[in-house]
Amino acid sequence: MMKKISIIIVLLLAALVGSGEARDLRAVKLKKFLARYPGSPLRGHVHEILYCADRFGLDYRLYLAVAGAESTFGRNYPKGSYNLTGVCNGASRFSSIYNNIYRTSEIIATGKWYRKYRRTKDLKDFVYVYKGVPPFKRYIGTLRAIFAGIDRMPVEKERQFDEQFRLSKLNPPTYKPGQHARLVAWSTARYDKHENRRIKPFAD
Repeated sequence: MMKKISIIIVLLLAALVGSGEARDLRAVKLKKFLARYPGSPLRGHVHEILYCADRFGLDYRLYLAVAGAESTFGRNYPKGSYNLTGVCNGASRFSSIYNNIYRTSEIIATGKWYRKYRRTKDLKDFVYVYKGVPPFKRYIGTLRAIFAGIDRMPVEKERQFDEQFRLSKLNPPTYKPGQHARLVAWSTARYDKHENRRIKPFAD
C-alpha cells in the first residue's frame, strides 16, 4: 500500500513540474507545517492562502500565523462562522473558509488601520491594531514562532527533484544526475591554452 502511495506521489510531482515551471516551494512549506496539525481544515487551502497573499502583496505566512493564534489553525472557531482569524473579535461571519482567507487578506492589505504595518513589515505594528487590546507580547511571540516554524520546513529534496527533472527533460534519455557538471567542464573552452584565442589589441 505504501509503495503504491509513493508511486502516486512521484507521478503527481512529475506532472507538477512537467510543464517546465518549478513548483512553488512556499506551498511545500505550508503543507509540511500543516501536516503537524491533522485536524486543521486549512490543509486543503494552501494554494488559496498563497493566491491571496500574492494578490494583496502580503507575507505568505501571515494568514496562517493569525489563524494559528486565533483558532489553532481552524480547529476552534465559532460554529458556522468560518471565522478562523478572529475578525472583529470573532463576531464576523464568512460564507466559507476561502471567503475568510480572502477577506482577512484584503482587510490587512487595504485597511487604513494597517498602513503602518504595510510600511514597516513589523509584526508589532500589525498586532497592536489587529488584537487591539493588551497583552500583546504573547500574541506577537505566537506569530513569530509560527513564522519560524514555517521557515524551518525542509524543501531541499523537492528543490533537487525539480532540478533533476528539469535537466532530464533537456538532455537525452541516457542523462543521469551529476553528469551536468562534467559535461560543462569538458566543453568549456580553455582560452589560456590556445594561442589563437588570446585577446589581441585593437588595430590602430
